[in-house]
Amino acid sequence: MRVTTMVATTALLGLSAGALGDVLYSNSFENTDALGGKYYDTGDANVAHDLVNNAGEAWVDVDGMDAGYIPFDPASVGLTDGDYVGVTNYTGSVGAFYDGDQGYQMSDTDGIMSLSSADFADATSVSLALFIADTGYEDADYVQVFFGGVELLSIGGTDDGGAALEAAAGSWFEVTGEVAGGALEIYFASNSGSEALFIDAIVIEGGVIPAPAALALLGVAGFAGRRRRR
Repeated sequence: MRVTTMVATTALLGLSAGALGDVLYSNSFENTDALGGKYYDTGDANVAHDLVNNAGEAWVDVDGMDAGYIPFDPASVGLTDGDYVGVTNYTGSVGAFYDGDQGYQMSDTDGIMSLSSADFADATSVSLALFIADTGYEDADYVQVFFGGVELLSIGGTDDGGAALEAAAGSWFEVTGEVAGGALEIYFASNSGSEALFIDAIVIEGGVIPAPAALALLGVAGFAGRRRRR
């Protein structure tokens, strides 16, 4: 299990590796048009496929992020039975979102749900906030985060996976990493309505990494003025 809240010296100073570069992508899921009711997947739950937005239902695809579904083996109903996934303003599990009034939820996936960004060849750093609902989990359940095919986070899916998920549950935590281009991929596997993952505050940055001495000076200033997270 690896729960990463800060990665490398630059993050400890309050700056990501690409802090002086450009923000290539950011999303805190604040578009109120994306809110809706339960999501009903119209695809075949036995086959891996792309998920699409349905009228009147919460959006699973948002600007710059695409959702997908991968069946368990053997496959189950997946999201065809109606589930609370996609953009949400429901705070019953999280208390409050990490940034703003909305976030992105995956729950009761009865398979594996994914959320992936476009490919950013110039990306140098990524950060996002996750909240694992505080409930019981089976060992087969898991949360994984990759960027450019490199694993940034993996909890669950092992002999003690349920206990690992439960230990990480109940509060927001940051996943950050220095990267070398690629796409962000988030995966959640579960089979119960109480088992849920919430996602917020995705930021992908790119640009020239500053020299260590300059970064240290700027990092101290950045840390002093950094907004306290929930």
